[in-house]
Amino acid sequence: MAASDARTRDKELLSLLRKWKSTEAATIKSCEAILKKAKNPIMVTLTTAIKNDSEKHAAIIQLIIDSMTKAAYQLAPEDLSGVAGLLTKHIAIEQKAIDMANQAIEMTRDSITKQLLKLILEDEKKHKTMAENMSALKYRITAGIP
Repeated sequence: MAASDARTRDKELLSLLRKWKSTEAATIKSCEAILKKAKNPIMVTLTTAIKNDSEKHAAIIQLIIDSMTKAAYQLAPEDLSGVAGLLTKHIAIEQKAIDMANQAIEMTRDSITKQLLKLILEDEKKHKTMAENMSALKYRITAGIP
């Protein structure tokens, strides 16, 4: 890819990311409006979860924008050396949560409870994958793999 094509693509990506971040902000605002009116604990809990996820998404998008406009990502082996063992323990904790969620899903007979537990299970799986990916970074960085 030519340098000018790469720059054009980066500009388009930045534009898209900024629009996406605005969409996340709109989602957060919408959730806040729902939370002001919602009385049911199920609605409040699920809406809060959506709001929290959108806040997390906006923070991640901002990190990406900053890496493209301010300073590129920097991660050195020493950044990971202090947390490597903790990540290994964290992965095991996430696996326990996954196992418990699966067990709870099998045990419940209530359809709403089952759906709520499945939402948690998906998050726990995602958390485990994220921790595994962070752990794998130490090997990539040490080996000089981009």
